[in-house]
Amino acid sequence: MRKPTSTVCRVTTAWLIALLAVMGLVTPTHAEPAADEAMKPIPNRFMTWNTNGQGLGTPESIMEQVRRFRPQVVAFQESCQDEVIEAVNRLRQEGLEYRYRRGFSAVHLGCEAGLGTGIIFAEGTSVRAHNRKGYSEDEGWLEARGIQSFTTRIDGQWVRVFNTHLSAPGHERLRQLQARELADVTRPHPRALVLGDLNTRPWIAKVMEPIWSAGFKDVDQFCGPVADRRCNKTLPKTDDAKFDYILHRRVNSGGCRLHTPTEDHRIVISDVTLADVPRPVCTVT
Repeated sequence: MRKPTSTVCRVTTAWLIALLAVMGLVTPTHAEPAADEAMKPIPNRFMTWNTNGQGLGTPESIMEQVRRFRPQVVAFQESCQDEVIEAVNRLRQEGLEYRYRRGFSAVHLGCEAGLGTGIIFAEGTSVRAHNRKGYSEDEGWLEARGIQSFTTRIDGQWVRVFNTHLSAPGHERLRQLQARELADVTRPHPRALVLGDLNTRPWIAKVMEPIWSAGFKDVDQFCGPVADRRCNKTLPKTDDAKFDYILHRRVNSGGCRLHTPTEDHRIVISDVTLADVPRPVCTVT
C-alpha cells in the first residue's frame, strides 16, 4: 500500500535533515555558539585569578583568559592595575563590554598603577555598594591587604561578593587575624560569595575555621576542613597547595573548572546559581 503523501513528506524531510547534518549544513544543538553569541559574557559565571602581575601577568594574558571563559565577574589578585585596565580597554574594542573597579593595591616598581586586587564585570551587571576595607594588620604599605566587596544579583536575588588576598606564607598570625575579620564582615549578608587567594590550604584550622564556621563551602566539593587528596591544588607546581577559592553561602555551584594558564596560580571558574544543585566535581585543564 502506498503511504499517504503527508507521511512521505515527513520521512523525506527527516531524511534530508539527517543528511544535511552529516554534511555539516545544519548546526546540531551541541555545536559551538555563533560568533555574536561567543562574544557575550555568560551570566552568573564567576572567576578568580591571582595573575602574578609583577612577574607573569600581561594585558594579553588577561584578555586571553577573559575572552576564553567569558565570565560575568572576575576577581583579580596580585595583578598590575594598569594591565587590567589595558585588558578591559582592548576587550571593549573587540566587543566584550566589561568595566573595572579597583580594589587594594601596593606600590610596585613593575606596575605603574600599583599591584593588588580588582574586579571586572560585564556591562549591565548590578554592582551596588562597592566598598574597600583594609585589614587591621598586614605586612605594611608594600603589601596592602584588604577586602573589596559589592552587591549583585544572582537568579534575581541580591548576593554580597567579596574579593580578597590574605597575607603571604610566613605571616601566619596576620593571616589568622585577617581570616577572622573576613568571616566577620560577611556575617550580615545571608547570601555571599568569597573569591580570592587565601594563601592557605582548606584544612589549616587556625586560618580557615572561622570561614567554615560562617557557613561557607568551596566550589570544589573535596576541599574543606578535612584533608582530602581529591581536593584540587591551585598551585600546579606543588603537591597539595590549594590557595585559591570561590566560597559560597546560600549560593550553589552548578559548574566548577580550574584552568592552568601559567605555573603559578590556576584560575578558578564557577557557574553559580541559587537552585538546589549538588556541587560538581571540578575539571582541571
